[in-house]
Parts: sequence; C-alpha cells; structure tokens
Amino acid sequence: MPQPERFEILVLGSGQGGKLLAWHMAQSGRPTAVVERQWIGGSCPNIACLPSKNEIWSAKVAHLVHDAAQFGTNTGPVAVDMATVRKRKRDMVDRQIAAHVQNYKTSGAELVMGTGRFVAPKTLKVRLNDGGTRVLAGDRVFLNVGTHAAIPSVPGLEAARPLTHVEALELDRLPAHLVVLGGGYSGLEFAQAYRRFGSKVTIIESGPQLMGREDFDVSREIRQILGDEGIQVLVEAELLEVHGRSGERVSLVVRTTSGDQNIACTDILVAVGRIPNTAGIGLEEAGVELDGRGYIRVNERLETSASEVWAIGECAGSPQFTHVSVHDFQIIRIIWPEGTAARATAWFPIACSPILHSPTWG
Repeated sequence: MPQPERFEILVLGSGQGGKLLAWHMAQSGRPTAVVERQWIGGSCPNIACLPSKNEIWSAKVAHLVHDAAQFGTNTGPVAVDMATVRKRKRDMVDRQIAAHVQNYKTSGAELVMGTGRFVAPKTLKVRLNDGGTRVLAGDRVFLNVGTHAAIPSVPGLEAARPLTHVEALELDRLPAHLVVLGGGYSGLEFAQAYRRFGSKVTIIESGPQLMGREDFDVSREIRQILGDEGIQVLVEAELLEVHGRSGERVSLVVRTTSGDQNIACTDILVAVGRIPNTAGIGLEEAGVELDGRGYIRVNERLETSASEVWAIGECAGSPQFTHVSVHDFQIIRIIWPEGTAARATAWFPIACSPILHSPTWG
C-alpha cells in the first residue's frame, strides 16, 4: 500500500453535517478532505429534500390548474408533461451542486470523488470515479455515510425492480397506476404528488394508520385529505407477493382485514424505511462498532468505538432529518470551538436552502 496522504480532518460522505464540518474546519485552517461516492452535498440537494419539494410544487401547480374553474378561472384542457417536470427538478439540482462545489473551493476543503473503504484505522483507500486510487489518512475521521431505501423481503418484490425515491424523482412519464408501499411522510408526499399529476394511486400501509408516529386525529385528517383527492388507502395490509415488473405490469397479493386482495398496477414505489450505508466500507478495519441494526454506535459526543473517529447523521442512528444532521455538526463544533460561530453559520444558506419555498426552487 502506498504511503497515505495525510489530512488533519478526513470526512467520508458529503451529507449535511459532513459538508458543514468540512467547510468549517478547512476555513479554520485545518487541512481537510471529503470523500464522496456520488452525491455532492449528500442526498438532500440531489435525491431527497429539495428535488422532492421541487416536484411537489409542480404537482401543486397541476392541482390548482385542474381545479381552476371553481375559483373562476377557465383554463381549458390540462396536461402534465413529466419530462418538463423532471427537467425543472434537474436544473435546480445542478444549481445546488454548482453552489456546493463553489463552497468547497472557497473553504479550501478538498472534495475527492470516489468510493472509500477503510484499510486500516483512520485510513481510507479511495477508488476514484475517474480512475485510479488514492490512500488518505486523517488525524480525526468523521463518518457521514447516510442511509438508503429498504426493500422488504417479499416474494417477487425485488425482482419487480420497484421504484425508490431516487427513481421516482427521475420519471419522465406518468404511471397509470402507482402503488406506494408505506404510509410515512415520504410515501405520502409522492402519493399525493403523483395523484395530482394524474396517476391513479393506492397506498398500502402495514400498520393501523397512516403516519404511524403521529396522533390518531392527525393521521385521520391526512387520510381524509388524501381520500378526497382520490387516493385509495389500505391500512393493516400485508403485502404477500408480487408478480411482474414495475414500469410495465404488476400484480400484488395483499392481505387485509377483509381478506386477500389482488391489485393490478403499473408501478410500485417502496417507502418503508431506511438501511444505513455501513456495509462493505471496512468499518471492522477501522475498529468502528455497529449496533444490531447496522448503525454506528456513538456516545452523546458522537464518538465511535474507535479513537478519534466520529459519526454524524443518519448512519449514527440520528433521526432522519436534515436539521438533525446540522445539529450533529454543531455538537462537533462545540467540541472544537476554534473559529467563530459566524464562520460556521455562514455556510447555512447553501446547506439548508431557505429559498426552497420560492416558486423557482420549491
């Protein structure tokens, strides 16, 4: 193995907390490198928060136009062009990526695009996206590797190639009938958006109510709103098997309280939970322990079982929200308060994108 390139701060993953940490530490004068496999800035600006809200805004416009007559506006026939919806979303993502790249340049943090795997404590071998490898070592290492969508172990489901949020945000066509597996907030956002675009939509939720963590009266009102928009909801429903290919023709067998049902659809979207991206990255070589669910074990200071190694955000079992990852960054900043608070918070506008409510971005 070649002699490692040394950095004071080494971050694996460029999600919300990791990028804020990298920019802050680099601007504070600490040599810093960030290794990112694919999504510059993490999932939020690329495949989650911002692009989903962008498409939800497009769906809201479609909904308003469809119902314009009741407000006294006559529009004539209305059609949704999903290719244009996707292009608008992609343009926003491109602007976000450009802004993040500029932040890396301004802060002085080095962004290394490639797949990193630990080969020794605090040492990463990185297979670069454009070819070749680099070996990087950090005095202090931060893990910010995030999570990915879980695919339940249901006969035929994985073979059906279901959509996750990543593929759903890349559709340039309108599903004739979309079945959403999961009644949490992510699944419901997509369900309502695609119904407003014009798809027939069915939600299948295994629990007794939608939004299982919310109070029953809140869940009941959400279900009423979705029902009023023409979305079919099945709760206490167990998916037994799947036949066919998502995007073409699919048949589902679902067990409900009133008996088994066969549901025919064209597309399946899976939104039933997340799995940490901790497998296959050599954490055992780094001395980093996982819990029984595959998340990185941390204490209240986000320290892992390995000396001088911390974990941030979802991979550490933190609640799966962008602002929680920002809070994790703030914990690290308190541990090393070098540099002013103003320097750190200066990055928040790009990182958190308060302009997301603008019609151009939202």
